[in-house]
Amino acid sequence: MRRGHAFRPFLRPRLRIPSGALAPALLLAASSLTAQLEPPSTGGAVALQHEQRMLGHNRRVLVIGAHPDDEDTELLTVLVRGMGAEAAYLSLNRGEGGQNLIGPELGEALGILRTEELLAARRLDGARQYFTRAYDFGYSKSLDDTWAHWPRDSVLKDVVRIVRRFRPQIIVSIFRGTPGDGHGQHQAAGWVARESFRVAGDATRFPELEREEGLVAWTPLKLYRDTWFDTAATTLVLDGGALDEAVGRSYHQIAMQGRSLHRSQDMGRLQRIGPSAVRVALIEDRTGAGNELFSGIDTALGPVPAAIVTADQLRHRARIEAVRRGILFDAVADDDRVIPGQRSAVRATVAGNAPAGSSIEVVIPGDWSAAPARGSRCASQCEVRSRIDSVVVQAGPTAGAAISTPYFMALPRVGAMYAWPAWARQDWGEAFDRPRLRAELRLGADSLPLEREVTYRYNDQARGEVRRPVTVVPRVDVRVDRDTTLVAVGSARPVRLVVTLTHGARDTTSGRVTIEVPAGWPAVAPQEFRFTREDERESFTFDVRTSPGLAVGSHELRAVAATGGERHSTGVQTLEYPHVRPRPWPRPAVTTVIAAELALPKLTRVGYVRGAADRVPEALVAVGVPVEILDSAALERGDLSRYDAIVIGPRAYETERALAEHNGRLLAYARNGGLVIVQYQQYQFVRQRFAPFPISIADPHDRITDERSPVRIVRPDDPSVTTPNMITARDWNGWVQERGLYFARTWDASYRTVLEARDPGEPPREGGLLIAPLGRGTYVYSGIAFFRQLPAGVPGAFRLFANLLALPRSPAP
Repeated sequence: MRRGHAFRPFLRPRLRIPSGALAPALLLAASSLTAQLEPPSTGGAVALQHEQRMLGHNRRVLVIGAHPDDEDTELLTVLVRGMGAEAAYLSLNRGEGGQNLIGPELGEALGILRTEELLAARRLDGARQYFTRAYDFGYSKSLDDTWAHWPRDSVLKDVVRIVRRFRPQIIVSIFRGTPGDGHGQHQAAGWVARESFRVAGDATRFPELEREEGLVAWTPLKLYRDTWFDTAATTLVLDGGALDEAVGRSYHQIAMQGRSLHRSQDMGRLQRIGPSAVRVALIEDRTGAGNELFSGIDTALGPVPAAIVTADQLRHRARIEAVRRGILFDAVADDDRVIPGQRSAVRATVAGNAPAGSSIEVVIPGDWSAAPARGSRCASQCEVRSRIDSVVVQAGPTAGAAISTPYFMALPRVGAMYAWPAWARQDWGEAFDRPRLRAELRLGADSLPLEREVTYRYNDQARGEVRRPVTVVPRVDVRVDRDTTLVAVGSARPVRLVVTLTHGARDTTSGRVTIEVPAGWPAVAPQEFRFTREDERESFTFDVRTSPGLAVGSHELRAVAATGGERHSTGVQTLEYPHVRPRPWPRPAVTTVIAAELALPKLTRVGYVRGAADRVPEALVAVGVPVEILDSAALERGDLSRYDAIVIGPRAYETERALAEHNGRLLAYARNGGLVIVQYQQYQFVRQRFAPFPISIADPHDRITDERSPVRIVRPDDPSVTTPNMITARDWNGWVQERGLYFARTWDASYRTVLEARDPGEPPREGGLLIAPLGRGTYVYSGIAFFRQLPAGVPGAFRLFANLLALPRSPAP
């Protein structure tokens, strides 16, 4: 997407289809086009019934929570599938601060994954999805801490924006806005739901929303609160166990299927049958009509309904018309990875019996261009018609700005808030910006709207048809194998970087790739490349030597591929999971080198069981730790005595089944003189007694969320804080997001504690690092968030981890 580039209106080259031609009928979710990576379908009788439920009335409900897993999926399903209401879930953030059970994505990449998981759930329950600019900075224990990260008025303005755009009669708050909500971000969501209900109808609040965005004041009539965790406060119960006759399953079953799509958060749920209570409490009522959901609210369609209501009704009518007429519509491109300046063919194909006056148009960004259709074909009394257009992606001096980028990532964040670009104003608050290349079809004289994202399709020999989004990529895609790496001051070890180039063009491209280094560092010799076909790929290894007398601090290395007069230093990554839509985003080809004082013990071989979203092994290898990944075979029957230490990754007892099955072998290794270091685990670890001596983890678990919180060494002579690195107060500087999580609350006397930390206003916690002699070896449980600190290059975390790897294997005196 364009970075800092002025937004220009869409061009709409019109391809008129005469009377008797056909209309599309892929039935889209109400929220957006982002689900459309399936072959065309009318949706059949199921879709017809669902769309008919939405006609002839105006019921609108906005549900507000803090995170992607906070939504009441069953309430949304009952509202849309059961009552025919237009419903939406507004999540303040995208869940970037959480953990990831299914892959390596953290931070912004995790936010993309969780946004897609929300959209996958919305495709089942039929609701829409909105967000504010807030970035999930991690767990917060108080409302004040949350507002220290998120400007309160900015978050409120974003919520009011959605209220005025969506125009709900009812707001449902998931949270109360009190300390009883726990998480400070939950409290913020409860507060902002109440406050938006109060001020959204006040034209003097945020008048710029009307002046700049055309969003006039809107007054919701009822405010409810979800009572899932507060059943005694319930005033209204809805039946989620009722049957959706169109699909033959209950609303609860549909909702739990959607809930289970939050796979990165281990949210899988059973789909039980029978009654299921959806509970809410009426908090404020401007109608005076009482508890029933829409009592006292005029849900009839007026003679001139609001524009958003009109658009919704037209869309539902269009889908019904498409199903009834048996119409299919498709739009495909001849390439899924296109570069600026490339000409691509787009074929729009319509089949069915469209009403007279129907028309189709291809929609492209204003800075792209399109040539008239090259030809058309009509067969069987015009029941099939195809048109081919030639589309050219933006080129020229600002071509780099055309690279596909989610709008909320187009500009650098400001603290814990995304900066939304002006050119994406029409998409502010949406999950993603609309597809840059799509087809629109208008049915008949009423111009009933249907849309179809242009995709690329191909035949997979095993799976059949596979669809991909059209993504704008650089001519040469450049990626480095790590974002951050730590080097020990005084070490002669070079920084080894692997740079991977992927060719995005169809013609030939040649050039040189190198690493640009800071002033004073030895220059890096470039390497030649030459690509002759699209999607060709090659990797190059560079050993970068640091400057003599390298100073402690951060230094930037940039991989650059030079082709003629162009420089390429960006790579486009694509989120790939079977339960969500593929989603691309760019990343600069930059590695930050952090120079620090670091001593490593002499190690021959360290075994590592990878955990969830675990990039610790790569961080350790980069500083010279000889890590070997232990797979299920090694855990089952490998010779564990070969290893100086075995490290268990975060939540590995959940992600690696063989670890749980063969935990006895791991403990035997320690008893025979080995060193086992277990990073944070969840409740399963405690319940199944995988540790050699009892520990407990509180619910909710003890954690230190303030990454700047003071840490006290309670056992100053312990080797874990003295050898080979003397841990001092400086080692706790520069940590990211948190100190640790899932600390032990109680532990057996066999363990010794070493560190004590506390969040403001809380008692000290010593359960973040437990060390116990075990036979002739040593066993460690650590809740310290090494999985965040080591990939981020935090020097103190590396020094402490090196000390753990150096712990003596025989019992302490």
